[in-house]
Amino acid sequence: MQTMSDSGQHRATAKPVLPLNDYAGVYNDAWYGPATIRIEKDQLVFTLDHTPRAIADLQPWQYDTFKAHFRDRTIEDAFVTFTLNPAGHVDHFTMVAVSPLADFSFDYQDLYFTPQKPPK
Repeated sequence: MQTMSDSGQHRATAKPVLPLNDYAGVYNDAWYGPATIRIEKDQLVFTLDHTPRAIADLQPWQYDTFKAHFRDRTIEDAFVTFTLNPAGHVDHFTMVAVSPLADFSFDYQDLYFTPQKPPK
C-alpha cells in the first residue's frame, strides 16, 4: 500500500496553489461515485457522498496536496492530491492513507476523482 509520511515535507506555512474556490465542486470516481468539496468557514470540507460520516476538513499540506482530517475519528485520515491540467484547472484528485498502518479496507489509493463538469 502506498502511503505518505506524516513528517518530512510538510510546511507549517503551506498554501494551496489555486484559490480555494477552484478546488470546490462535485467530483466522481467510477467505482465509488460522487464526492463533494465545498468551502465552509474559509476552509475546504470534503465529503464522500455515499458515506454520510465521511466528512473531512482539508488542511493545506504542500502545493496541491491537502491532509483530510475526518471528523469521525474511526475513519483514517488521508492525503488528497489534486493534479492540474495545462490550463491550470483541476483535472483530478487522488487519495492515499496518511498512516502506513491504516487498515487495508481504507482503499483510498484505488480512487480517482474527476470533476463532474469539466472546467470552462
